[in-house]
Amino acid sequence: MSHKDKIMQQARLYLRPGNRILAGLMARARGGSRARRLALSAAGALALAAATTLAPGAPAALASVAANPDPAITVADGNSVIAVQTSEDGLRFYWNQYGTNNWHGEQVAANGTTFSQPAIAQVGNTVVIAVEGVYNSLDLYWQTNGASGWNAETVATIRTTYSAPSLAQNGNTTIIAAEGPSNSLDFYWAFNGSTNWGPEQVAGAGTTFSAPSIAANIAGNGVNIVAEGPSNSLDFYWAINGTATWYPEVVAGADSIASAPAMVAQNNGVNIVARTYGGLQATFWWAFNGSPTWTPSTVAGGDINAPSIVAYPGNPGGVHVVARGLFGDSPGVATNVNGSGTWTWTALYNNSPTAPFAAGDPSITMNNGSENIAFEDANGDLLFYWEDSSGNFHGETVDAAANL
Repeated sequence: MSHKDKIMQQARLYLRPGNRILAGLMARARGGSRARRLALSAAGALALAAATTLAPGAPAALASVAANPDPAITVADGNSVIAVQTSEDGLRFYWNQYGTNNWHGEQVAANGTTFSQPAIAQVGNTVVIAVEGVYNSLDLYWQTNGASGWNAETVATIRTTYSAPSLAQNGNTTIIAAEGPSNSLDFYWAFNGSTNWGPEQVAGAGTTFSAPSIAANIAGNGVNIVAEGPSNSLDFYWAINGTATWYPEVVAGADSIASAPAMVAQNNGVNIVARTYGGLQATFWWAFNGSPTWTPSTVAGGDINAPSIVAYPGNPGGVHVVARGLFGDSPGVATNVNGSGTWTWTALYNNSPTAPFAAGDPSITMNNGSENIAFEDANGDLLFYWEDSSGNFHGETVDAAANL
């Protein structure tokens, strides 16, 4: 099959009536909860009406129907670990022993509990997962590395959380950000091992229109949060550790972004990426800590939804961005060396005509110098790709759609 034929075949797959990819496309770009994503389809609207009839004033979270959940990936205890929302709104966790392709799956939370893309991080010696729960609550699950069984706690009660959360470790605390009621932005923190969560409002009503991204800025002794603001702007917030004062900055004005942003703090600066408004690519911004000057550049490769970013170490180091392109040769990884302003792009599939089509947004992390990527394909299977020392990618099936 020629490259052109492959693109046309994938275009027909993408555009066919009833395709799960198309149904969830627009809202998933902003990282909203699955309940919000459903509002884009007639079936979702009917389900929402039914839920409202049965429970007046209740949020729509219980009316959820599966789209293409986006996995979250990180490294814990040296192993790649993945969390994913299932088609029945449960929460699954997968891990493999580093260097093997044998994946182990666990049910973290039962069906009907999970209503957003999860966030996952290693915090101390535990794996921590945060999700939007029933009736727009914010739920957290944790497990000590190497143990079995999951511990659950409620970070915030019903009618508090209206997006997928973002999660990170900050010293001896766990930090979470999520979109709050009336398009506000909320922040939560707790000392590791404590169930006492301190809530703070970062920005008030009418400020936040996507899932946020949070990072611990070690060099800056603080916390950074980024989210889509009014009129498709890009807004950044920072606070010094131990204070409740949040300082806002506008990274990019109206009509700048068309997805939830992703962010990493590295060395003495901050890196942000989001899909470009009105385009099929992503834009990257960076700034030094303490500077209000944000420098943009266009990321190589295409992008139709929310990209994912990870920093890689070194001097000067840099970032990898993974995104899902419109048609063939996607997803791919764009790489930037800090300070260069130049991007290179590598396809995961090396133009293979039998390459799977990425239906969900990919997620990226680094493990022992290797890029690790997870996403769901058009068949609903959960896939994992890893990079070898020569820069080539190798794919594995983590789990089949029937189990998701």
